[in-house]
Amino acid sequence: MSPLFAFQLRRVGRNRQYLLFTVALPAAFTVFFTQVFAGAPGGISQEAAAATMVAMMAYGAIGAALGATIRLSFDRASGWLRQLRVTPVPQTSVVAVDVAVGVLLALPPLVVVALVGRFVNGVRLDPGAWVGLVGVLWLGSAVFVALGLLLGWALEEKAAGGAMGLVATVLAALGGLWVPVEIFPSGLRAVAHALPSYWYARTGRDVAAGGLPDLTAVAVLAAFGAAFAVLAVAVARRRPLAAVAG
Repeated sequence: MSPLFAFQLRRVGRNRQYLLFTVALPAAFTVFFTQVFAGAPGGISQEAAAATMVAMMAYGAIGAALGATIRLSFDRASGWLRQLRVTPVPQTSVVAVDVAVGVLLALPPLVVVALVGRFVNGVRLDPGAWVGLVGVLWLGSAVFVALGLLLGWALEEKAAGGAMGLVATVLAALGGLWVPVEIFPSGLRAVAHALPSYWYARTGRDVAAGGLPDLTAVAVLAAFGAAFAVLAVAVARRRPLAAVAG
């Protein structure tokens, strides 16, 4: 483990807001939507409990991926990236570390919400399905790491925090993570199908149902990830890592 990677990981991991909004909150929502909102323990079907669990796993991972990478805007403003520029660390390594930290920090909410689903709501999956579910959603979180990098490079420090909250809320609410897409009006269903969060959760639901991720969902996610990455690179070239906001 490189010193820069260890430093960045500790830096983000010590953030209490990360622990609250990306780990504790999705776990609490899982219990609320299945136990409280359903009226009583056992008042929701296994299928619905599993679907809720997957949605909250996706919600937590998206928040973690965005939160871990959008901080680039703060690093530019503070001069941290300019300081790294004068060290022997290559800029490509700095970016690689940010990507690795974002992907790694998406894992805790996936595991915690899965544990809540299993031991609080009694969701039962085969061992292979549990591993596949966490693995698929962990891999898919790279799409939102790329989105976070794009936002972090494109936005100034004062706008980044609010933008992250807005983007995460839109992806969750309109992507069907808080309310099933099936009850959306037809217009909102079309909006949901145009968002990466819908297809991200779709891959998890497919695995939780005992199958493989739908190829269409995988292709759409790959397209979103590639688009976000290309745009992030284009913005970074115009706003170098050494740039300092303000």
